[in-house]
Amino acid sequence: MANLLTEVRNRHDLFYKVFLFLTCISFIVYLFPKEATFKYEFQKNQPWKYETLIAPYDIPVYRTDSEVEEDKKAIRENKKMYFSYNSLTVKEKLDLFNRELERSWEDFQNNEGRSFFDKFRGAKLRAKVIAKRKSENQQLGKKIIQYVYSRGVIELSSEVNQLGDSIKFYVQRNSYYAGTFLTDLFTPKGAFQYAEQTIDESKELNSSYLKALLEQVFNKNSSNIRFNEKETMRVLNQELEKVSLMESTIKKGYRIIEKGAPIDEDNMKVLKSFEKKYKSKKVSKFSKYTIGFGQSMLVTILMTCLVLYLSFFRRKLLENNKNIVLMLLVILSFVVITTLGLKYELFNVYIVPICLAPIIIRSFFDTRTAFFVHLVIVLLLGFIVPNGFHFIFIQLVAGMMGIYGFTNFRNRSQLFLTTMVIAFSYALCYIALNIIIEGEFTEIDWLSVGYLGISALLTLLAYPMIYLFEKVFGFISDVTLLELADTNNQLLRELARKAPGTFQHSLQVANLAEAATNLIGGNSLLIRTAALYHDIGKMEAPMYFIENQSTGLNPHDELSYEESAQIIIGHVLNGIDLAKKNGVPDKIIDFIRTHHGTTKTGYFFKMYMNENPDENPDDVAEMFSYPGPIPFSKESAVLMMADSVEAASRSLKEPNAENIERLVDGIISSQTNEGQFENADITLRDIRLIKKIFKKMVMNIYHVRIEYPH
Repeated sequence: MANLLTEVRNRHDLFYKVFLFLTCISFIVYLFPKEATFKYEFQKNQPWKYETLIAPYDIPVYRTDSEVEEDKKAIRENKKMYFSYNSLTVKEKLDLFNRELERSWEDFQNNEGRSFFDKFRGAKLRAKVIAKRKSENQQLGKKIIQYVYSRGVIELSSEVNQLGDSIKFYVQRNSYYAGTFLTDLFTPKGAFQYAEQTIDESKELNSSYLKALLEQVFNKNSSNIRFNEKETMRVLNQELEKVSLMESTIKKGYRIIEKGAPIDEDNMKVLKSFEKKYKSKKVSKFSKYTIGFGQSMLVTILMTCLVLYLSFFRRKLLENNKNIVLMLLVILSFVVITTLGLKYELFNVYIVPICLAPIIIRSFFDTRTAFFVHLVIVLLLGFIVPNGFHFIFIQLVAGMMGIYGFTNFRNRSQLFLTTMVIAFSYALCYIALNIIIEGEFTEIDWLSVGYLGISALLTLLAYPMIYLFEKVFGFISDVTLLELADTNNQLLRELARKAPGTFQHSLQVANLAEAATNLIGGNSLLIRTAALYHDIGKMEAPMYFIENQSTGLNPHDELSYEESAQIIIGHVLNGIDLAKKNGVPDKIIDFIRTHHGTTKTGYFFKMYMNENPDENPDDVAEMFSYPGPIPFSKESAVLMMADSVEAASRSLKEPNAENIERLVDGIISSQTNEGQFENADITLRDIRLIKKIFKKMVMNIYHVRIEYPH
């Protein structure tokens, strides 16, 4: 037991990596739908590439989604409209009419009706005429109201506006719905017009007073027939549910399709129905476990491929657990989004911005790693999305184009250009595949093309997501490197002000290092940025460095060789402290640490030994040596070479081709012999190419012409 614990403790990093991958695999398998996969792959208008297919059991043939939806659309467009009839409205309106008649009758007989009633002189006769006229108004008004509301006054609404005079709808009267037309009913305005016409046609009575009373009755809220949305939707849903999903039944033993026969629309419908029946027969509690086991094997194989790629080609990435967490988090995120979207039908699968994954990975790692992670994501999702081959093909092509567009990120507009390239790739691939399947241009599903366009636009989320991952994982992206490399940056402006010679030296080193890195392969933006910051420590005492001395006075003349060496060496430690205070990323600080490695301050060491020949050089070497560490990457090794070559080239009295070649060869060979590049992944071929480009660039700086043989 103790030995086991010791083994776990000694190899805890390995166990942690295994735990990360197993957790990711388990979560992906848990999310995957546990349904059987159809054993045949087929596409419309393509030949059947398997043996002749015989129905192994009765197969219900289902209509296509478009056919079913077309029927449902027709039902919705011609749905039956139902309205409710309120029988109490007529009583309410009669009560209102009678109240208004009683309230206003006295005013009417004393004003508008006075000229008529004054013709009757006798009090009894006059009272009798007034009572009779009131009764006549009341009886005619009651008759009009009862007739209008017995027919019905329909409430004007958007649903009523959809009805024409010839469209039948249904009005509930008592306990049943009766079919009717708009011409059979009154509108509030039509009801009043009928009242006016009836009053005008009455020979016994023609009263503007009665018209005014009825105008109040037939106001906007006078309808007693209103749209019944609940009943309309209930009947509509019943009709939609009656739409037949099944077209026919294929009996067991029926020959579905022969080998090599083209898959036309009818065959496609039968094969889709067979696929549905096949999957339903395979669903059981035991089958879910077996399917899960198979999915576990496939996901494990893909993850193993990722581990092997990192082990053989990107071992340094595999050694850092943060790198693994980021890759697995990106993979898992897109699997989660896609599976949840499919399961709950939240959105079309083509909307998911799969191409966002390689752009994020490329921002922190290299192009090949970005493509490999993208490949793993696409293959994983190919198991669960409809038309897996189409999905894989489209996403791989668009992902590759996105990576190409983001390879050398130098400005923000490049992200927009990459988005356009991805959108164009999506559209082109989808349209081409659609033409192959459908055999004509008219059947292209432009809605899916639109979904892919949305997916391409969503890749613009890369910018904020890159920033988020930088803060969470402590990585440094090309976006941040661009911001740091801006010479208007506060720290670089301060360097240019306090130590102008050092600033110019840093610019030249950046040019040399960037050119060499481009030649041998590496992160040229990273090394250029690092070169601009590698000597910021010289700001603490700029005059002690020869490139900043312009007066002819050298402060080292007043110091001992040991003191001078410590001041020169101190610019590395000062640079580290200054970079940390100003929030410079650790990845750049590593270049400040390593740009001199463990080399010596050669001039002061030699001068000290000349004055103290009796001392052992090994005993005093530490006092004149930089603290290190030595470079541990290709880029940091190039920066060391570029820094030494640029600084030494300034001391050339005769900068001709021969002297420059001797200088470059001597400096880089000396660093190689001292073992400064032992921890860096740089080859002898790389060093040879670096020497060549340095010689060429230094000659260009001094305008040296190569002498050609006569």
